[in-house]
Amino acid sequence: MADVRASVDFGPVMRALETVQSNLGGQIDSLGMEVGQARQDIKNTGSELQALRKEFLDYVEQATRTANVQRSETKVGSVKAQLDREFGHYSVVRRSSVGMLQAFDVGNVSNNAVQAISEELMIQSPRYWLAPGLVALAAWSRDDEGMAKKSIEEAFRRDRSKTSLFFALVLRRQGRNPAAVRWLRHYLASLDPHALTREFAVILEASSYGAFGPAGQALVAEKMATWVRELRNNQEIVESQVKNWIKEIGTRRDVVVQDGYEVLAQLAPGWSEMVQQMESASALPNLIEVYQAVRDHDSSIPSTLEEQLDQILDALVTDYDEEELPLRREVVYHEAVIEENGDLGRAQERADLLTKALEQTSDVVSLQTMAAINPEALGVSIQTQRVAIGVGQSDFRSAVHRFVANYRAHSVNHLDLNFDQNHSNYAQTYKFTGVTLNTATAEASGIEQLEQTWRTTMESYIDAASFKNKWYIKPGLIAGAICLVLLIISVVVGIVALVVGGGAVWFLGEQEKKKCGKKVADAEQARDNALALSVQMYRDALAQRTDAFLIYEELDDHEAEVLRMIDTWPTAVSSSEEVA
Repeated sequence: MADVRASVDFGPVMRALETVQSNLGGQIDSLGMEVGQARQDIKNTGSELQALRKEFLDYVEQATRTANVQRSETKVGSVKAQLDREFGHYSVVRRSSVGMLQAFDVGNVSNNAVQAISEELMIQSPRYWLAPGLVALAAWSRDDEGMAKKSIEEAFRRDRSKTSLFFALVLRRQGRNPAAVRWLRHYLASLDPHALTREFAVILEASSYGAFGPAGQALVAEKMATWVRELRNNQEIVESQVKNWIKEIGTRRDVVVQDGYEVLAQLAPGWSEMVQQMESASALPNLIEVYQAVRDHDSSIPSTLEEQLDQILDALVTDYDEEELPLRREVVYHEAVIEENGDLGRAQERADLLTKALEQTSDVVSLQTMAAINPEALGVSIQTQRVAIGVGQSDFRSAVHRFVANYRAHSVNHLDLNFDQNHSNYAQTYKFTGVTLNTATAEASGIEQLEQTWRTTMESYIDAASFKNKWYIKPGLIAGAICLVLLIISVVVGIVALVVGGGAVWFLGEQEKKKCGKKVADAEQARDNALALSVQMYRDALAQRTDAFLIYEELDDHEAEVLRMIDTWPTAVSSSEEVA
C-alpha cells in the first residue's frame, strides 16, 4: 500500500488544472476584449451613421433647392426673352410716348418728326391702344382735327378706359382742367366697380395728390364712395380682403434657424409645431417695421403738378398690357423661387400674393387692398398705399386678430420628449426600453424616471454578468469524477485528490467571481454613463424649450403694438367715409 501511495504523482494533475485555468482565463479575457471592442465599434458606427444620415438629408434638401433655383433662373431668362420677342415693340411705344410728352413740354421737336414717329409706331403696333393715341397727340399738336378724331376713335376701339384716362392726364398736364375732368368722367363711366382694370390704380394715385383739381377730386370721391358702399355690403368681398391681409402677414414670417435647438428637435416629435408658432409670431415685429415705415413716410406733395402727372403718366404708359400678364405671372413665380432659395412652398405663397396684383380685373375694394399690400406691383406711390391702408383699416385689423388667433389655437406650451432606442449610442447598444417625458414634468421627477428606466434596461445585462453559484456545478462534477476514479485506485489518493480538486474548484471560482465582478462594475459604469448622457440631453432639451418659448412669447407680445399702429393710422376713415 505504501508503495502505491509513493508511486502516485499529483504534479501532472495540478499542472493540468493550472493549464486549464490559464487557457480558460486567457480565452475569457480575449473574449472580453473582443466584446468591448465590438461594443465600441457599434457606438462609433451608430454615431457615424446618425451624422451621415443628417448630412445626407441636408445635402438632399440643399440639392433640391439648388436645382429649383437653377430651373427658375433658366425659366426666367427664357420667359423674359419671350416677352421681349412678343411685346418688345410695346416697350418702344411706351418709351416714345414719354419722350413725346417731354418734347411737347420743351418744344424742341418739330411736328413733322413727332408725326413720323407716331405713324411708324402705329404701323408697328396694330393692336396696342397707345399707338393711335400718340398719333392723335401728334395731330392735335399740329391742329389736324380730322386726324386727331380718327386716331382717338381707333384708340377708343382698342381700349376705351385707358384711352380716356390717358387723355385726361395729358390734358391736365397741359393745364386744361375742364377738358381733363370731362375725359375723367368718360373714364369712370366706362368702368365696372366689380371688374376694374389694373390701370385704375392710377386714379387712386391721382386722387391721393388731388391732381385733377377740386372738380376732379369731387368726381372721383363721389364715384368711389358709391362703389365702396355697394361692394362692402357683399360679405364675400370683405372676407376676401381679410384673407389677402392674412396672406400678407404670413409672408412676413422669419425662418427659425435650427442651430441651438438640436437636442429638442431630436427628442420632441412636436418640435415642428413649436417652430411653426415661432415663425408665425415672428411676422408681427416684421409687420411693424414694414408698415411703420409706410406710416411715417414723408408724403409731401411734389413741387409742381407737372411732376405728379409725369409720375402718373409714366405709370400708365409703362404699365403692362393684358396680353403680357400670363408671361409676367411666370416671371413673378420663378423670381419668387429664386428669392426663397428654392423653397417651393414659400415661393408659391409669395407668388400668389404678388400675382394677385397682376390680375386683369379686380373689384374696387380688392384693388384698394392690393394698393395697400403691394403698391409696387400696381405702380402707385407710398402716399397712395397710406391712403389705401386707411380705407382698409378694419380689414387689416381683422386679419391680425385672425392670424394671431390661428397660430395661438395650434400653439404648444410644453412638448413630449421621446427617449427611445435611438436617442443615444448607449440606448442603441443596450436596447433601451424607452420612456416619454413632458417638459411640464418636474425636472427631478423626469430624472428619476430616466434613472429607473435605465436600471430596468440594464438589469438583464448586470444579471447575466453576475457570478452565480451554479457555476460550481460543472467544475465540481469534473473534479468529483476524477476523485471517484482515484478513490477506486486508492482511498488515500482519492482523499488527497478530493482536497486538491476542491481547492482548485474554489480557486477557479474565486477567479471567476472577480471577472464577473468586473463585468458587473463595467455594466454599472456603462449604465451610469448612459444615464448621465440621457440626463444631460433631458436638461438641454428643457433649456432649449424654455429659450424657444420665451422667444415665442416675446414675438407674440407684439400683437398689441401692431393693433395700436393700425388703430392710429393717419389716413384711416370711418366705414361711412370709405373713399379713395
